[in-house]
Amino acid sequence: MSKIILKTERLKLEMINEYHFDNLCKLLSNKKVHKYFPKVLSEIESKEFYEKILSRYKADGYCFWAVIRRTDNEFLGICGILKQKIDGQVESEIGYRLLDAFWCKGYATEAAKGCIDYAKEKLTKKSVISLIRSVNYPSIRVAEKNGFQYEKDTIFHELSHRVYRLILVP
Repeated sequence: MSKIILKTERLKLEMINEYHFDNLCKLLSNKKVHKYFPKVLSEIESKEFYEKILSRYKADGYCFWAVIRRTDNEFLGICGILKQKIDGQVESEIGYRLLDAFWCKGYATEAAKGCIDYAKEKLTKKSVISLIRSVNYPSIRVAEKNGFQYEKDTIFHELSHRVYRLILVP
């Protein structure tokens, strides 16, 4: 059983553990999901990704969480708050990846909104960002639906990204 971090109307986000590993591998090896990423991940690389999530839980207290549909406990993908260094500044990024079978149903927007609320209420963050490739229109739309605004371009993992920001505390 996984520790539930937060619930939304249709979803629960829970800490990722070994129970989620097979589904995580399916997500990370999905070519459609990783269209805007440098590559899909092998099983070995997925294991490294999983280990990094666990180490971020210990170091930061948060990272990616499993997105689970409440009605049937279906694994939809991952969403969470990621500590990132962007242009010399430590930022809190809202990141999400959902299996393509669950796109265009509002799940990414809903999961991201849950993480935004968590960042504001539990972590008392002043703002959050999303790092999105300029050609990734679906993710840009998710960010905009949640109130993020384009701030600047940056290089992240050797690729050009747009930084979208949401101010949480006026």
